Amino acid sequence: MQAVDEDLQLPYTMDKHQLASNSYQARVLRTDVNRSIPTYIPEILDESTLAMTETFKPVTSESTSVPVFDTMTHLIARISNRVIFGEELCRNEKFLHAVVRFSETVPVIAPFLQWSHPIFRPIVYFVLAWAMGGKKEPLKYLIPHLKHKMQNRETWAEKPFLVSDFIIKSSLPQEPVEGIAVRLLNINFASIHTSAIFITQALFEMALLSPEELESMRSEIKEALESENGWTKGAIDKMVKIDSALREVGRYYGLVHSTLSRVAMLGCDLDEGTYVPAGFRVAVDIRAIHFDPTVYKDPEQCDLFRFSKMRAQDGTDSKYGFAMVDANYLPFGAGRHACAGRFFAAMELKIMLAHILLEYDFKYPPGITQRPKNMIFNGAIIPDPKTRLLFTARAKKAL
Repeated sequence: MQAVDEDLQLPYTMDKHQLASNSYQARVLRTDVNRSIPTYIPEILDESTLAMTETFKPVTSESTSVPVFDTMTHLIARISNRVIFGEELCRNEKFLHAVVRFSETVPVIAPFLQWSHPIFRPIVYFVLAWAMGGKKEPLKYLIPHLKHKMQNRETWAEKPFLVSDFIIKSSLPQEPVEGIAVRLLNINFASIHTSAIFITQALFEMALLSPEELESMRSEIKEALESENGWTKGAIDKMVKIDSALREVGRYYGLVHSTLSRVAMLGCDLDEGTYVPAGFRVAVDIRAIHFDPTVYKDPEQCDLFRFSKMRAQDGTDSKYGFAMVDANYLPFGAGRHACAGRFFAAMELKIMLAHILLEYDFKYPPGITQRPKNMIFNGAIIPDPKTRLLFTARAKKAL
């Protein structure tokens, strides 16, 4: 937690004092939210359908050019918040703009705070948050929303359903509504930032696939939906090629150059003899893991079907899943600090990609034959925000 505090400068960017005493929001994600994933699927599909129709707006014979990273970031903010706060807030454009701005700028503001002397950090944060977007703006919407919700608990359904319901139910005695709001803002940040990167990288790669390869993905989606009688968890689990594509972009591109950052609270000796003094940091070179030729055949090639082939070869359905973590796959971290919301993110991204594949054709603009280069900032890997794809409604909707 010390490393995360330093990397994201949580005392400033997210009011760490609100989160430090009891990070129960992570437990809620691991338990209540993960158990609710099957019930969230219709909500996520409904919002995906509506949001994409409004965003792409093509007719059969026309294409819409969209900036992919920015568009996916806003779509994910809206679709995720359908089950975090409900329809009213997820369709509030001012709130979505504020929460997206916050999610995009936290990783940008944090390094400037790190580079500043501690005595000047409050001033630096105030100036950067004012100029770029901090937590104040989204909290203007969240706090009144939560106050109204908490004052009308008797009108809730018998069982909590929304993520915010679970967080309120698990909140600490006398915890101020501002503290609950910050926890939900923390969930929004994690959901929007990483999911937007994953789906953008996947679309950049999928746009280079052959028509036959894309059709094989569409066929698998249709077969899954038919065999499970619609959009269910069972059907989504059978969308192995989409899952493989997401896992492969996580392996090949990742989110950062180094991961599993840890601060040595005490001096310690590593097994091979290196001594790490107290206060020093250690981290794992993610490329050394993800491009190990003893683990991954032809690691320098981005093969979206790599893990679906490995599943077929090994005869396993879970080992190579997008949300699974192990010593050779680290985008979600590892151990007890692995991303608590990764199963929800996997469900959401697979629904979004499946819907896009069934409803739209997409390609690079004329003259572009290779995917754009990523941007690198302070070790973070970010898809090119200027790249556009052309989306065209398919002539006949599959399902």
